[in-house]
Amino acid sequence: MLFVPLREISVSLSSRRIPPRLGFWLLCLGIFLLLAATVRLTLTVWVEHDTPDTILSVAAVWLIGLADDGATAIVLGLPFLLGLYVLHRVLRWKTGKVLAHLLLIGLLGVTVFSAIAELFFWDEYNSRFNGIAVYYLIFPREVLGNIRESFDLHIYLPVIAAAVLVLYAVLRPHLNRALDTPVQPGEWRRSFAVAALASLLALSFLYGGPYEPVSARTTNELAVNGMHSILNAFLTNDSKYDGIYPGIDEAKAIPLLRDMVRQDNTTDLAAPGERSLRRHVDNGPMPTKKLNVVLVLEESFGSVYFEDVFEEKQRDYWKTVSPNWHRIAKDSLFFSNIYATGDRTVRALEAVFTSFPPIPGISTARRSGSEGMNSLPFLLKQFGYRTAFLYGGPTSFDNMGHFWETIGFDQVLGQGDIADRGFKTIWGVADEYMFKEALGRIDKMAAEPGPFLFACLTVSNHRPFRYPDGRIDQRPGLGFKEQAAAYADWSLGAFIDAARSKPWFDDTIFVMIGDHGPKVWGAAQIPVQAFRVPLAIYAPKHIDPARNTVLGSSMDVAPTLLGLLGLSYDSPFFGVDLRRVPPGGGRIAMAHNFDVAVGDGHNAVVLTPKGDLLPYAMQPGPFQLQPVPAKALPTLLMKQAAAQTQTAHRMFYARQYHELSENP
Repeated sequence: MLFVPLREISVSLSSRRIPPRLGFWLLCLGIFLLLAATVRLTLTVWVEHDTPDTILSVAAVWLIGLADDGATAIVLGLPFLLGLYVLHRVLRWKTGKVLAHLLLIGLLGVTVFSAIAELFFWDEYNSRFNGIAVYYLIFPREVLGNIRESFDLHIYLPVIAAAVLVLYAVLRPHLNRALDTPVQPGEWRRSFAVAALASLLALSFLYGGPYEPVSARTTNELAVNGMHSILNAFLTNDSKYDGIYPGIDEAKAIPLLRDMVRQDNTTDLAAPGERSLRRHVDNGPMPTKKLNVVLVLEESFGSVYFEDVFEEKQRDYWKTVSPNWHRIAKDSLFFSNIYATGDRTVRALEAVFTSFPPIPGISTARRSGSEGMNSLPFLLKQFGYRTAFLYGGPTSFDNMGHFWETIGFDQVLGQGDIADRGFKTIWGVADEYMFKEALGRIDKMAAEPGPFLFACLTVSNHRPFRYPDGRIDQRPGLGFKEQAAAYADWSLGAFIDAARSKPWFDDTIFVMIGDHGPKVWGAAQIPVQAFRVPLAIYAPKHIDPARNTVLGSSMDVAPTLLGLLGLSYDSPFFGVDLRRVPPGGGRIAMAHNFDVAVGDGHNAVVLTPKGDLLPYAMQPGPFQLQPVPAKALPTLLMKQAAAQTQTAHRMFYARQYHELSENP
């Protein structure tokens, strides 16, 4: 089917009425459109299974999508049309022709590879290329290694090569004609008049196109070309807030925020007009002995691997994935309605360690200016704690090592510091070997006087989902992702069991939390159900087992932990102590691409870069947000959402969330 329209386009462009250079350019645009339409058709089938779209909504998305494909093709292709004219003499030389053909083959390879990669990206993230794709492009070693370990390239590379050769065979004679034909009088003006008009229309559409014609997020994703999506993500990662997102008068925002974090044991310390949340938290008299803290961030371990709200037969299924998590949670203070603030590990680092809410774009952990942010390790050091972080992978990835070093961790360790690297993937060593190293490092810290904070981050529950053989039984009914999650669960269980025999165990609090869910899915603008993560705080000698259903966020981890440690302190944090949240209270905040959601368990509001506030009804648990009329959304929640996100953005860039490091 692909060859028929290509042949027809090729014949029509061979006409002498169209200059060969312009004709070649238009043919390339046509091929780009055909590939984009093929991707959109494939994704449409997937979305149709996920959302109850009408024919009219799909048709509207397709019309917008085709326009976006054309606009993207024109803008991306304009430099090549200019090159054909500006360099036409050079390109007629033998070397110039060879380079032109090699460039064409290379560009075809990138285009075909990107089209296929979009399908795999959608399968993983339920989205067109977004900020995650940008992050991965910054670290090509990890990306290429992940591709090599996750997919059988012996199958995919020949398919890509064959498609490139077919397309090159179609384009080759037209490129030769474009290179060999002298520029005719007036051809420059005619070609550039066409290109200028097309570019003007394309840029106008790309800047103001209606990319959200329906309410379903996944359907709206079809309206955007993948190349356009990734370029937009690349150019707007450090998105501005004021004038783009919904705002609120700061004189009203600050008191509103202080009300949001005020609890029964807090006293405000900040001046009335100060952009600060500083308050004193009274957790009683100082404990006679400070407990150690071991904090484990479990890669991609969402509540989908620890679910107990389904019917009994499904509950048993999930327990086959995470029997150790269930065993540990039974003896822990377990929080079942905790939501991550994003779908990237760096979002978890931001929330768990700095208790900072998500702002549009990338995590503050990746932004210049994160150095010295208020943090859990900085605060604990004021109480005599020593701090260390161990990561199973390379600390250079995603700026994580630099972030840890500059928010208060005395020692930052990575894959290269792990003595026994018995099994590893491109992302790092298998969890069991990271935990083995952790035990040895904790032994050394415990041998020195004073309490310590030891944090670690696992890697195994991540594509390519590979782990050592013989560790877990192959469990019927589990896919390769669930099997990797089961291995991560086994490794965590083995770590806790080994820790029980250590002399420091009885005086240590273990905090275990998933950094984010394994996959973002659902039609809502921000699919909050995919952000749920388990949180277990385990210390048999000090914390009574209990199950807490309060609504909370990963940015509440630090204040809750400090409360359990019995430390009274001056808090700058956006998070609160979950144990002191009244029944029916609590809030969540999360970012997905360039949108930010804030919810209270009953309702949620999504702030978009078009200045909109999208209202939803919310039910905690594995339930999607449901759109509601704007008038049904409480005005207070709308104000709180704008106040929190706007104030956090301003505080970060004014370095007003750095008191602990700048005023030790």
